[in-house]
Amino acid sequence: MLTKKIVKLIEDNASELAKEIQGKLLQHPSTHSYQNIDERMLYDWIYDVCSRFSYWLDEDKEKGEVQKHYRNLGKERFSQNFMLPEVISALYITKRQLWEFIAAGREVESALNLNQIVETSVLLVRFFDHAVLHVTEGYEDMFRENYGYVASLENREQLAQAIAAKRKRQEGTYEESKLPTLCFTKGMIRLG
Repeated sequence: MLTKKIVKLIEDNASELAKEIQGKLLQHPSTHSYQNIDERMLYDWIYDVCSRFSYWLDEDKEKGEVQKHYRNLGKERFSQNFMLPEVISALYITKRQLWEFIAAGREVESALNLNQIVETSVLLVRFFDHAVLHVTEGYEDMFRENYGYVASLENREQLAQAIAAKRKRQEGTYEESKLPTLCFTKGMIRLG
């Protein structure tokens, strides 16, 4: 594989990259909830992706472990009250920082070097596209578990009916319902 050299460079610089990505997540306005978690934990999450980059890029992982890992990540972030757009933004910021690292300072001395950069970029985009998909599936799983909601998140009426039905079922229970605030924007749901 042409990309082996670049992937090894990412893994060799995992600590530096994790610190840079962590700093961006802690400062970026689209990832506000990440400011409320333990910084060491955040660093460890990012370091795991960077230090095992070749492992995560393995195509077999897309079908199994990547799907399971990021679907569980979506469920975990839902339980931690992260908004889905924040999690997707964090993945995007991570992807962009890795891409900038790949592109920055890499001299394109030959078509081979350019091929390495392009091939690595394609693998990077594919990996993060799958990560976003599976995180979103994890969020939908949690909606189904918590609200008995089985319709597409784009159907506002069905979602509102499912939430109203859950509220009605919970009336008279020992605890008040803790439903998230929903805001619809261009087909996306923002939990607050």
